Amino acid sequence: MTRHKKFKKMQLPKAFTGAKEFILQRVAGMIVLVVFIIFSWVLITAFLERSDYFMLRSVEARGAPEISLISIRSDLLRHYKGNNIFKINLTAIAKSLELRHPDAKDIIVNRALPDKLLVELNFRSPVAILSNGLSFPIDREGVILVSRDPARLGGLPVIKGVNPKYAGKLHKKNESKNLEAALKLLDEIKKARFLDKYGVRTLDASDIKSLSFDLGEDGPMIIIGYENLKERLSVLRDTLRDPRLVLDKINYIDIRFKDAAISPK
Repeated sequence: MTRHKKFKKMQLPKAFTGAKEFILQRVAGMIVLVVFIIFSWVLITAFLERSDYFMLRSVEARGAPEISLISIRSDLLRHYKGNNIFKINLTAIAKSLELRHPDAKDIIVNRALPDKLLVELNFRSPVAILSNGLSFPIDREGVILVSRDPARLGGLPVIKGVNPKYAGKLHKKNESKNLEAALKLLDEIKKARFLDKYGVRTLDASDIKSLSFDLGEDGPMIIIGYENLKERLSVLRDTLRDPRLVLDKINYIDIRFKDAAISPK
């Protein structure tokens, strides 16, 4: 007769058994935690979206003339009052306000818990008038301010020789290097300070290499170009300090070179 061998049942070491139980406990704990998080999220979302506590009741707007702020507040409340603030499309509101306020550089709409919207408008400031038959107020970035009346902006320098179609408008950036150079020159003139007593009324940016401005009301033309503006303005400052200089008898001063070239009338 054939004898059958008896095999003993293999037993895992106690260390492996303990590790298995530990892993199962951790997995079970993770599952419970995930279920708890999902359940909590559902409850919180339902509370935020359905509770009357978060229904829109007021709008705060700032950064524009009071008449515009009143209009913004009344319009938003008329359309959204009583709506849950988490369901209100803030991006759509900002875009609609951009159409009504094209000269605003930034329009930011935020929620203020529990029941308010905050609207912040940041408007562009005119720094010069772009003139090419018609007059267009522009800001430091060369963007035309379509809502500003140039007739009410007396005292701003006038930039000539640039086609307005290349200037910025609404969301379109300035594409004119000549206009960019003229605005950069205005910045450097403002920093230099010594030209404040003369005043800069007109800049000619038709040829960027011969970028120029008029010194005062009836003063000479200053040809400066578009490079090394700070250094060239220093040359002009030293030139104007010469007591022998009679501005009324000078046609132009060219400061594009190391030594200023002065042309009499």
